[in-house]
Amino acid sequence: SGPAPWKSLVRHSPTGMDKSMSIYNAMITILVQDCNLISQSFYDSVINRIQFHQLTCTCGHSSCMTIHGYYHRSIKLPVGTLRLRICRVRCSECGRTHALLLSSIVPYSQIRICDQQQICIAYEHHLSTASACDSNPEIDENNVKSVLRNYCRCWREMLRSLRISLSSLITLITSCFAD
Repeated sequence: SGPAPWKSLVRHSPTGMDKSMSIYNAMITILVQDCNLISQSFYDSVINRIQFHQLTCTCGHSSCMTIHGYYHRSIKLPVGTLRLRICRVRCSECGRTHALLLSSIVPYSQIRICDQQQICIAYEHHLSTASACDSNPEIDENNVKSVLRNYCRCWREMLRSLRISLSSLITLITSCFAD
């Protein structure tokens, strides 16, 4: 049947409950070549092409994922805010659930990765970050401040230490998130 038109990457986001118990909210990222394209029909077409037995859980098992349910999240697009129905899968081995996200979607954010990249590049080059607001009117100054706060606190030094450039979006995505 040929190679898969997508590649899955796993983003780990541990949240500790207490010392005796911790849960993982992990996102499985589906790498898509066009990081600007987000729509419900595009998302559904990518998800419908996935062979779930090829996905690997954070526990290391594969061939164990089944659809667990769906949830909605908002994504700020230049044409307006999109309410996107996201698929969740569950591992039959460990019971963890994972959201399936396109690589253009940043976990826990309504701002697309291409817009966040544009904001961070402008910041690094001492340019106005207002261009992100101009190209995507749904993004306001508070969104820009939030993106930059997260970038400066969490990502900037890691990207520098690993010598990962902000300029290539696909390289940025594949370098930051392991198979």
